[in-house]
Amino acid sequence: MFEAQHLSHGLKEEFASLKPTVFATFSEATGGLSAAQAAAVPGERMNSIWAVVNHLWFWNEAPLRKLRGEEVAPADLGAPDWSGWPPIGDPADEAAWQAARARALDSAAALADAIATFSPEQLEADVGGWGPAWATVQSTLAHNGYHIGEIVTLRHIQGFWVESRLV
Repeated sequence: MFEAQHLSHGLKEEFASLKPTVFATFSEATGGLSAAQAAAVPGERMNSIWAVVNHLWFWNEAPLRKLRGEEVAPADLGAPDWSGWPPIGDPADEAAWQAARARALDSAAALADAIATFSPEQLEADVGGWGPAWATVQSTLAHNGYHIGEIVTLRHIQGFWVESRLV
């Protein structure tokens, strides 16, 4: 298996794997929450789960567009700057919350599918000034893992436990 397929596999596992594993996937970490629960901010200087979901979408979508050779600016993705925090929707809008979740899942899957097709030479190529494609995707994997853990922590603080799938 080429490195590109390893990176792709990692993204898919991180977001939507159904196999028992030692960490919660994005799908598990965000599943079963209402829009109001996802929009709740449990304390000062903390994020809502919905805000983190939008941030994860932003930081999967931006590299995806760069890998495709597209120009992208934060405003194109609804954020005021490169910190990548688009605003959340209405806490009473269940459809908007589910759409935000689906958008993040879809973007991660599209990024995984795109990188899987890369040759070794394409993995070494610069991604719009961000460095080599392989490093961009590895950074995205690490960033995703950090924020998925944040979502689990936010859930636990609020009493919305994520049940373990370990066997």
